[in-house]
Amino acid sequence: MPAFTIGAVQNPTFTIGEAARRAGVSPDTVRYYERRGVVPAPPRTNAGYRRYVEASVQRILFVRNALRVGFTLKEVAAFLRARDEGQPPCRDVRAAAGRLIDDMDRQIAEMVSARAAIVGVLGQWDKQLAATPAGTAARLLETELPRGATRRLQRASASRRSAAPPSRPVRRR
Repeated sequence: MPAFTIGAVQNPTFTIGEAARRAGVSPDTVRYYERRGVVPAPPRTNAGYRRYVEASVQRILFVRNALRVGFTLKEVAAFLRARDEGQPPCRDVRAAAGRLIDDMDRQIAEMVSARAAIVGVLGQWDKQLAATPAGTAARLLETELPRGATRRLQRASASRRSAAPPSRPVRRR
């Protein structure tokens, strides 16, 4: 493992694969974070290979933790930019976390409303099934739903579709 020297201190460096492994992400994720400006571009060897230091790995771990909390990469980049410029972003972080809670509360309210609508639809379907002879199609999905229920279900469905997909697991070799 090559090293570089800062002052009299020698720091070990890592390939992108090793830095990614240490951070628990893929090399593609590391490159993406560099493009988005949340991880500084590392120095390169004469052959053009990236060489990372432990501080880069720690920064990647910081970004991953912030994303797990629910912050966007754009928000994390702004927090890091402020920190790198000597401005503590603590109040901005707190305000953004408050907005996350507000968004969650709104989504919870929508889901509670959608759940109530589904319970109502299930009650309607139970009546329809009770009136349908065994072996006969009840055509439940062809039933006219109450307008309010339809709108609540559509909003809840849209919220579910817009939710961010889980992060891709790291492939181990």
